[in-house]
Amino acid sequence: MFCKEEDEKERQSSFLSLFMKVDRHFMTKCFGQMQELGIYPGQIPVLGLVSGRDGLSQREIAKILHIKPPTVNVSIQRLEKAGFLYKKPDEKDQRVTRIYMTEKGKEIKAKALERIHKNEAVMMEGFSEAEQCLLRRFLEQILVNIEKIQPEEAIEKLQPEDMTERKEQKRD
Repeated sequence: MFCKEEDEKERQSSFLSLFMKVDRHFMTKCFGQMQELGIYPGQIPVLGLVSGRDGLSQREIAKILHIKPPTVNVSIQRLEKAGFLYKKPDEKDQRVTRIYMTEKGKEIKAKALERIHKNEAVMMEGFSEAEQCLLRRFLEQILVNIEKIQPEEAIEKLQPEDMTERKEQKRD
């Protein structure tokens, strides 16, 4: 019961297209909601991490979240400017800056998580608990599989038209 090569390519393409569409729509909805709170969706992991582990360095945050240090730096600067985080030099090593959550940051994080949980509940409407467990299992397996892709393989698999399409999507 194997698909023809063309059918398999079409199936994968449509799956990827659907996956990207779901991601884009969900992020668009979340982006608008988070903007109302004065944060960006990408800042939520930083807020969540710092709220649970006050006093981390920027380097530690970047490592734990698997985000490049300059990206973490920008998020922290914005969150600090908004009054959600504050920086303090390490008592033992003045070269290291520690990041802490403010009360305002704790309130915003709680509101953001509440909205995210509500969104997730809406997104899962119509799925049984068993189907939700299966979906989670499938997505976890997809992540494991993605980790197997080597950078050069990922680049080789991209076709020139894929890059053109991605550039056009970014413009929209």
